[in-house]
Amino acid sequence: MSQPAFAPEPDDYDAIEQAVRETPRGRWFLEEFAHRHASGAAEVVAAIEKLARETDAGLRLGFVYHEAQELARALAEAQAGFAEVGPDETAADPAAIADTAARAATDIASAAERLQEIAEALRGKGADADLCDEIETHAGGIFMAAAYEELTGKRIAAVAAALDRIEERISRLIERWENEVR
Repeated sequence: MSQPAFAPEPDDYDAIEQAVRETPRGRWFLEEFAHRHASGAAEVVAAIEKLARETDAGLRLGFVYHEAQELARALAEAQAGFAEVGPDETAADPAAIADTAARAATDIASAAERLQEIAEALRGKGADADLCDEIETHAGGIFMAAAYEELTGKRIAAVAAALDRIEERISRLIERWENEVR
């Protein structure tokens, strides 16, 4: 800002303003001047507020980015945990685990069915009825366990599918963030 060519006195501003206000044209000038400068000030205030909102949003999104990275790490740990449980290469694949559980349920049900057939055959040959009843009772329990095993396999498959979708979405979120930050 440049310095005035004269040295104003402390009361000069008020005196000049009073002189300008004495005419209609002077009052108009002061009102227009205030209006024009007020809109400029409003633009500056609006720009500052926008910058503050964007900065706040950036901080919130930074938090989301950090959380997405933490979720990705947690999913990787879960997958590593699957791998540690089983002795073969399918142990790391939750879908393969679910398939194996379904096959196991079928095998168990087949074995229980065979036990019932054996009990019936023994009963037909005059074997102890109590023993045949006990075999059939245990076969029924095995059927129930097989049904539970099959249900567990279906649940594992559903969880595996959900984890895959979550992992995909988190990866896309992280990738998008990293591409926009660059």
